[in-house]
Amino acid sequence: MDASALAKAYLDEDGTQSMRGVLAAQRQVLFISDFVVLEVCTTIRNRLRTAEKRTFTAALEGFQADRARLNLVDVSPAVRSEAMLMTTTHRSARARSMDVLHVATALQLRRDAARLGMEVTIVTSDRNLADLARDCGLRTFDPSREPLAVLPRAPR
Repeated sequence: MDASALAKAYLDEDGTQSMRGVLAAQRQVLFISDFVVLEVCTTIRNRLRTAEKRTFTAALEGFQADRARLNLVDVSPAVRSEAMLMTTTHRSARARSMDVLHVATALQLRRDAARLGMEVTIVTSDRNLADLARDCGLRTFDPSREPLAVLPRAPR
């Protein structure tokens, strides 16, 4: 999951209910890159800058509580190298630097998950990230535009 999608679970906007459903269903093994933690916190801060302090605090505390259930993935040097390579192999992509790191991380997860018979879906509301992910052969899910029912279920 990237911050554009995950932060929706703690804000009131398009996709909020879908993201809350993703987190509540526990039908998936959920991963975030180590830098997504900071991205979600800053997204919450930016969107709730003028909100009451208790609203801001509740959103951050909600994220911190859910964060314990998420699998944190360190962005390794190999993933960083793959991301650098993607900047030349996908020159027409509009994805930004963090988006490219998300996709490179997801590709590593896909290789690892394949050994376990699992598939990887990137959960994002960022169209440029989603376009790059699909160009790399990854499935995507956008909680702002798609119903939760289309998110593939994890094998049991």
